Amino acid sequence: MSITSSLSDLLSSFLSIIRNILSSFYHAFETVFATASSLVASIADLMRGFVGFIFGNIVIIGFLIAAFVGYSAYQQQSGRNKKGQLKTS
Repeated sequence: MSITSSLSDLLSSFLSIIRNILSSFYHAFETVFATASSLVASIADLMRGFVGFIFGNIVIIGFLIAAFVGYSAYQQQSGRNKKGQLKTS
C-alpha cells in the first residue's frame, strides 16, 4: 500500500505543479490584458478631453487664426517684410 500511496502522492504533486504553472500564465495574461484595456481607456479619455477643449474654445481659436491671417495680409499690403523693414524692389 505504501508504494501505491507514494505514486498517488507523486502524481498529485506533479499535477498540482502543472496546475499552478498554468494558473500563473493565465493570471499573467489577464494582467497584461487588463493593463492594455486600461491604457486604451485612458487614451480615449485623454482624446475626449482634448476634443472637448478644442470645441469649447473654437471661437477663441478662430479669432486668433483670423487675427494672424489679417495681420499677415496687412503686412504684405503695407510693403513691409517679416523683419519690419520696407521692401527695396
